[in-house]
Amino acid sequence: MSGISELQMSISFEELLKSKIHLTGIPVFDIIYKEVVCQQGIADFVGVISKQGVETLLMFDDIESLDSGTLIFSLLKPKASRSKHFLKEKTGLSDKTINRVLKELLENGIIQEVKEESYILSSNLTVPRLDIWAFELKLSNWKRALFQALQYKAFANYSVVVFPMEKKNVLSKQISLFKELNVGILLFDTKTKNLEILVHAKKEKPSSKWHTFFTLGKLANQYNSENKDTTP
Repeated sequence: MSGISELQMSISFEELLKSKIHLTGIPVFDIIYKEVVCQQGIADFVGVISKQGVETLLMFDDIESLDSGTLIFSLLKPKASRSKHFLKEKTGLSDKTINRVLKELLENGIIQEVKEESYILSSNLTVPRLDIWAFELKLSNWKRALFQALQYKAFANYSVVVFPMEKKNVLSKQISLFKELNVGILLFDTKTKNLEILVHAKKEKPSSKWHTFFTLGKLANQYNSENKDTTP
């Protein structure tokens, strides 16, 4: 081992991601955040590329009850209405919680009531089209890194593990497994910030709309807190 710590590796990798340098196999992100708390654990980094601008994320910042709010949001459609009874059956939420969340979504113009206690997504709503990348950094223990990266597939289009360069021999023996599971492998030199790609992650659809919207809500909270107008 080179004697680097996971913290040192994380700091160096973050600097690289935020440098806006065009890297082979990794895009330049519109936003990149560290240690994003998701329903599926805590991703070391989540990067987002937005085709419409990251401001479209802010629709999720209006949802205070993020877990239940995004759960209900994920079940609604732009045309086919969903009844409150349907939402209760699908989510297992209490009447009190569903009533509170529906009121919140209505007040923020995210949904509309088309008939009594039946709802659709608002016609004025633009759901952002995004590419979401999740990165899991580890100094060792590729099995644990793979497990966590697989969890992030619930919300991410690309899931990638990052290891120090000296782990190349160990990881080279697992390339077929990572390719089969579509998890990328990056080797990273903390000092030089050089990258080597062992496995390219291919784009895929996240497995859960709820986890995706929940994660976007978390990103929106952070983005909005950093970009609030501080003018008196």
